[in-house]
Amino acid sequence: MLVVGFVGFNFLCPQHMATYCERLGNYRMAVNYAALRYTYTDDTYDLARCFEDSILTGDDELIVRYGDEFIGKDDWVLVTFDMTVSSGVDYYTFFGGQLVKSRYDTGNFASALELAVYLNIPEGSFAMSCPLMSLSASVIGRQDRENAPALLEVLQSLSPDPKDTDEVEALEDFIKRVKNLTV
Repeated sequence: MLVVGFVGFNFLCPQHMATYCERLGNYRMAVNYAALRYTYTDDTYDLARCFEDSILTGDDELIVRYGDEFIGKDDWVLVTFDMTVSSGVDYYTFFGGQLVKSRYDTGNFASALELAVYLNIPEGSFAMSCPLMSLSASVIGRQDRENAPALLEVLQSLSPDPKDTDEVEALEDFIKRVKNLTV
């Protein structure tokens, strides 16, 4: 009877099991429970939990799976805004940077670059920790000469606010480093 109760609780209250697994640090199991909850609700907040737990597993395949589904939802920007307000963590940048990195790490540079450009707000900027900066750092760190020219083209097309000297200097530094990979 106890086993039946436990199994029933797993399927009837997956959000509680996800919380329990998160507290134990078992994010892989937490993703599974959060995903089960999401299948019941189709709620973007539940999908955001799947995405966040996937990030905590460090599994790029899971991150891409749930991240792509998350940003495919109509209300994903509103959800990230709400999560940011309630936690103080910039979820737009956090989620975006992680998904861009995971797309790149799974061998899909073109998709990572496209997403980084799409998420770059305001357009033309190069804000600290933005997904485009994260992708640039990854390309530089790997000495990725194959993808450096495409990245360089995007970086050179940016035009941050000249009054934001930190952003301008960071962009100039990244352009210089990526350009060194193209020679």
